[in-house]
Amino acid sequence: MHIVDKKSYRIDEQMLNPLLSTLPSPLLTHGEMMSAIDLMIHRMDAIDSSCTDAFPLYSPGTTDRWVTSSGGSWVGGFWSGCWWLRSRITGSASDQCKASDICQRLSQKVSSDSINRSLIFWYGAAPGDLWFGDVNARELAEKSVTAIAASYDPETNCIPLGTDMGGGKEGNQFITIDTLASLIQLLNRSKHVVYHQISRCHADTIIAACRADNGAFHATAHFEQGAFRPIDQAGIWSRGQAWAMLGLSQAAAQWGEPYLAYARSACEYWKYSRPGSLPLNRLDDPSGLSDLSSAAIASLAFLSLADLVPDGTQWRIYAHQQVTAIVRSQYFTGFPENSDDKKSRDGTASGIFWGCHYKTSHDKDELVESVWGSFFLMAALCVLIGAIKPGDF
Repeated sequence: MHIVDKKSYRIDEQMLNPLLSTLPSPLLTHGEMMSAIDLMIHRMDAIDSSCTDAFPLYSPGTTDRWVTSSGGSWVGGFWSGCWWLRSRITGSASDQCKASDICQRLSQKVSSDSINRSLIFWYGAAPGDLWFGDVNARELAEKSVTAIAASYDPETNCIPLGTDMGGGKEGNQFITIDTLASLIQLLNRSKHVVYHQISRCHADTIIAACRADNGAFHATAHFEQGAFRPIDQAGIWSRGQAWAMLGLSQAAAQWGEPYLAYARSACEYWKYSRPGSLPLNRLDDPSGLSDLSSAAIASLAFLSLADLVPDGTQWRIYAHQQVTAIVRSQYFTGFPENSDDKKSRDGTASGIFWGCHYKTSHDKDELVESVWGSFFLMAALCVLIGAIKPGDF
């Protein structure tokens, strides 16, 4: 497998040998990470064959029964994002063409009233511009920035959730943590300073409404009586905390302090509240399901923070530990078997990352294989092998 434009973001193993010897289990080697990525690339071919022209959303467990969407909902950008990542790894012109084609199918979402457009177009279109200079991807990302920024509400000093993609009729009275990183990244890639200002106003509003003093974050807040008030317990939902950490690390990269202190505090809260490598979906439900997709997102936050602080080595190691635990767990199939095998010994396809907690119906939570989970795990692996920069996310 050929790595394009490889940068030096890997951990210096010689320098870290004394530290590595104290870890409870060996970290994935470079070769093992390459093998895991290769498994995920082969898995993409199977998903694409199964879903044809529809966007894959999720598949329960290892069933390989995909729920799809013609428009992609809020997940569609991660599918083209997977193909941009794949193109970055393989250097294949056909992979790049595939990514570009999927990206253009996202254009119908530009006009949707939802801040989730930032997820769609930062992860689904911006990589085409950032890594490959794809003109169509750039134009689509720029259109999305204009449309998203137009949703800025000066009264609440933020871009609200919006009424589409599940926001509902009261969606403009809510803010959510999920899109903080993607909004900051997308709007700050624009050449227009006013969009940078909007992203910072939005970030400040989110932080003021959702941050607790110990670094824990509320996932959602509701605007009432002239102010946003959180409606959940801070730090309990693992994916919400991970989204906050990723967003804060990008805010710190853009603007420095006090966002860097907030990012460190949020990441430290994760470490002491989730000492295990396979975090629960919710800390207040110890008998409930895990959510390894939150650990994949958190790993990218740790890697981003590592580039910004003097003690970055410990954060890189911690991210590496998290990714190692995911890949070596039962929730990532076919590893360390030969990546050329189509099926593992029990008949399950290889390269399935099915550790994503998701409510598949109003009364049922499941662990699923999801496009966003696979994207973030592949992205974290790509940062660790040096194929991309942590700041890209």
